[in-house]
Amino acid sequence: MKCPGQDMQYWKPGAIYEVKCPKCGKEVEFFKDDPSRKCPHCGHRFLNPSLDFGCASYCQYAEQCIGNLPAELLAQKEDLL
Repeated sequence: MKCPGQDMQYWKPGAIYEVKCPKCGKEVEFFKDDPSRKCPHCGHRFLNPSLDFGCASYCQYAEQCIGNLPAELLAQKEDLL
């Protein structure tokens, strides 16, 4: 089953946004469910500052979704569930 929150069919305006790269300051496009992105300008990979795991506290599939996160976020796994 695909998480409805990750299905683009249900996304609202603002689900795709730009964030400044912390290394070079250029804009990097993020989808709301991207855990991290690589800056196309300088190559720096950084975490999505707007990533929200509020659903992890009640979703029966949270363990599967969170298992696919980058190591930086997996370190916070206990706090998210």
